Amino acid sequence: MTEYQQPKLQGHKVALSTRVSPEQHRAAIEASRRTGLSMAEYIGALIDRDAGRPNKLDNREEPRLPLANSA
Repeated sequence: MTEYQQPKLQGHKVALSTRVSPEQHRAAIEASRRTGLSMAEYIGALIDRDAGRPNKLDNREEPRLPLANSA
């Protein structure tokens, strides 16, 4: 196996092209909508989760205290 070489960037992102079954596509679209993420953000979060890194699926914004309850 050859060593990883980063492909050309588009801004700060790398383009990713893949093929999935229609069932996988529908499931991904529905899941990304439920989570409020774009398809690209959702796929990126799945990759981060699989690698054990913080991700947008598991690390949702912490609930904020109402101002009336703050010191």
